[in-house]
Amino acid sequence: MPLNWDFVFRRNLSEAEIAEVVIILDILGNVRLYGSRSDGRSWEIEEQGSYSCKSFRSFLLSTTRDVFPPFSSIWKAKTPPKIQFFVWLAANGRINTCDCIQRRQPKMCLSPSWCVLCKENAENIDHLFIHCSYSLKLWWRMLGALRVEWVIPKGCFELLSINLRISGKGKRAGILRDCLVHAIFWNIWMERNRRIFQGHTGVRVEELWDRIKFWTSLWASVSGQFIDYHYSTIMRDMMAVLR
Repeated sequence: MPLNWDFVFRRNLSEAEIAEVVIILDILGNVRLYGSRSDGRSWEIEEQGSYSCKSFRSFLLSTTRDVFPPFSSIWKAKTPPKIQFFVWLAANGRINTCDCIQRRQPKMCLSPSWCVLCKENAENIDHLFIHCSYSLKLWWRMLGALRVEWVIPKGCFELLSINLRISGKGKRAGILRDCLVHAIFWNIWMERNRRIFQGHTGVRVEELWDRIKFWTSLWASVSGQFIDYHYSTIMRDMMAVLR
């Protein structure tokens, strides 16, 4: 027998939401119930009918060449889960920068709405973490420390998709690179929040870079590849530990 769905929403739906409800109702309209069968769930992609993240990821990879290029540089980095999750949000454009807040709350008047780091442009995710003149100096310092060349990417997603080739021992180089990238993202965000919510005048790029090197060295030092190095040794000369 066909089902009759009667939804009672707690608020008025937007045009986009109404369109989604219509699609859902169209799908549910084809559902049929059978009194002789018990209810159950079946995951068609898996032979056993049980859902697993592995089967879903395999399905995505089989239908497209590369679903999420930054996957390895985010989730396999030797950084705390909180930092990984934050970088993942940045790659997906889900950080609460001024432009994101303004889109969700169009009637809200944000003041100031510009980037508090450079005070030159409006704040959005790609500007804050990459194109801001303050943030860009940090990326140049990272490239100088790792002795690699780089073309400024369009946005955070593209930046995290780049596989920077660093001379030195492979696994150590990859760990150090990912920790540096994560540390830059996190420290830029913390510096931005201190200026907005705590009224700090801000620190110079050199001081923030020292903080970035500290956290990078600390995170890398607890990995098995750097077990013979104290974090202060890594912080003093990153390239020396890659030889």
